[in-house]
Amino acid sequence: MGMVRKFKSSKVQLTMIGDQHPKGINRLFNNVIEHVNDDQLTNLAKAIEILTSEKCDGFNIIDTEHVTND
Repeated sequence: MGMVRKFKSSKVQLTMIGDQHPKGINRLFNNVIEHVNDDQLTNLAKAIEILTSEKCDGFNIIDTEHVTND
């Protein structure tokens, strides 16, 4: 008997640094595709940087899986 894992959801958390948030602020985006790639993360960061005038310091990708017994 084994475990079966199935993708449920994914989120991206960007750490943004700016004048109002010198230590950083986390901005969370839900409903991200299962296998987000580097280009997609870079484009998201660029868009948020333009909208907020902050600089992206890094990402956290948070995946959720549904696990059942086989």
